Amino acid sequence: MLRILLLSWNYPPVLGGIEYMVQNLFVRFRSLGHAPRLLTAHAPDAPAEPDVQRCPRRGLARFVLFCLTMGFGICRRWKPQVIYCGTVVTAPPALLLKWFFGIPFVVLVHGSDVLRPGWFYQFCVRWLLRRADRVIANSDPTRLSLLERGVNPDRVAVIHPGVRVEDFLHEPASPPPPAVVEAAGRRVLLTVGRLIRRKGVLEFVERVMPALAAEFPDVLLLIVGDDAKASLVHSERMRDTIAAKVQQLNLSAQVRLLGSVDQETLLHLFFAADVFVMPCLDIPGDVEGFGIVLLEAALAQTPCVATRTGGIPQAVQENVTGIVVAPGDWEAMRAEVAGLLHDESHCRQMGQAGRERALRSFSWDAIAAEHLRLLSACCIGDGH
Repeated sequence: MLRILLLSWNYPPVLGGIEYMVQNLFVRFRSLGHAPRLLTAHAPDAPAEPDVQRCPRRGLARFVLFCLTMGFGICRRWKPQVIYCGTVVTAPPALLLKWFFGIPFVVLVHGSDVLRPGWFYQFCVRWLLRRADRVIANSDPTRLSLLERGVNPDRVAVIHPGVRVEDFLHEPASPPPPAVVEAAGRRVLLTVGRLIRRKGVLEFVERVMPALAAEFPDVLLLIVGDDAKASLVHSERMRDTIAAKVQQLNLSAQVRLLGSVDQETLLHLFFAADVFVMPCLDIPGDVEGFGIVLLEAALAQTPCVATRTGGIPQAVQENVTGIVVAPGDWEAMRAEVAGLLHDESHCRQMGQAGRERALRSFSWDAIAAEHLRLLSACCIGDGH
């Protein structure tokens, strides 16, 4: 049994890919017979969870101090064998705890957390990650970013995010939500994620949807997600801007902004969609590290059209489980989406291939086992 002290600013009830990943690792570590303890950010309305302690007050500085002070007591009394940082944000207290107690620390890196601009931020990231016992990157592009910052390649491993395959074994048995009822009989496009500039949803609405609506009068784009109000990096507020663009282009009958939805509703939407779209932009300093939602769509046998940026090409097996185009090539994206909407047989074939790949390679039990193997090796001092 491995005793793991997990430090992470990102954790539900905040929604996002990093939060999803940290939560599933924490749950799977326990289910696989290990002993994780988690220190995470303030969330006054979050339900109590065993072995989860939350910072009593808001603010990043308070949270970092909380990790250090609470972590000191936990390391002194409980003696964890490894400290695992859910993001770079918690590397400073982890390094101090290592100096005090000699406990190795590992950092999980997602992409945008190492690309954030600013010379001081970049100096700190380089300095901290070079002192980590191991660094886990979520994709090959993220690994390359680490090597460019001088992290020893022998200390960097790539482990992709996983997906909750058990949620997708069957279509939901509950009554469909209103959005799915409204979509019945229409050609449904779906996109899911925080409404930040990098996701490219505004540009998709502006540059792709008018032509698709003209070609397919029954097309319906469902947008799930909200502004990233809890993000440390993203201050943009895209929802109102997208809604205004929908009105301006007279697309109210073809586009719905659903905001944040519960898990059961999201499952219904994944299974109801004909094509999943992820039109991410190529923005310096802000990258799509992987794209877990692409795997979720695949599990629902929904093929995707996405852009070739960040870790997306590793989440999509090109021309097998989905199609990728160059970021910003809106005509190519329109053509590929239209091609799938015209060819139901091709859609089904890609959807089936995506489901089989996700079931085979991306279950959280398998992904968590990879993390545990690396954490265990770190504890016994292999390779450093």
